Amino acid sequence: MKKILICLLLAAMVISLVACKDNNTQSGEEDKGYTFTSGTTKIAIDDDVAPILAALGEWRDYDDRPSCGFPGLEKFYIYGGFEINTYPQGEKDFVYMIRLYDDTVVTEEGIRIGSTKEAVIEAYGTPDKQDETLLQYDTNKMFLQFLLTDGIVTTIYYWHPKAAES
Repeated sequence: MKKILICLLLAAMVISLVACKDNNTQSGEEDKGYTFTSGTTKIAIDDDVAPILAALGEWRDYDDRPSCGFPGLEKFYIYGGFEINTYPQGEKDFVYMIRLYDDTVVTEEGIRIGSTKEAVIEAYGTPDKQDETLLQYDTNKMFLQFLLTDGIVTTIYYWHPKAAES
C-alpha cells in the first residue's frame, strides 16, 4: 500500500511540474517570444495592431514615415510610458517594435526603467549578448534589449528580427 501511495504522489508531482512550466505561452497559443502587457492588453511582435489599438484606446501622440526596414510607412503610436511601432503588410499593420521609456510601465517579468543590470539577469537569466550598455535576449521570434547606463536600465526594446537586418 505504501508503494502505491508513493507512486501516486510521485506521478502527481511530475504532472504538476509539467503543467506549471512557464514558457511565456498559454496552452494552444503560439510562442511569440517575450510579450508586453498594458492593462489587460497583451502585445507581441508581429501581432495585428488594429485590435491592440482598439483595446488600448486613444494614443498620446502619433507619427509615420517611410520605413527603412519594410516597404511602406512605419507608424508610431505613443502611449504613457511606452511606444508601439508598426510595419504594413497588405491591408494590415503589424507590431515591429515596442519601446518602454519610463518607470510607469513594467515587463511581464517585473523589470522597469531604473531596474539594475543584476535584476534583469535575475529575471531573465544569462543574456545572449551583453556589454556595458546592453543586455539582449534572443528568441526565434524577436529580440528583447535592455539599454543600460552605469548598470541601470534606461530603455527597454522588444524588436522584430528584421531589426538586425536593417
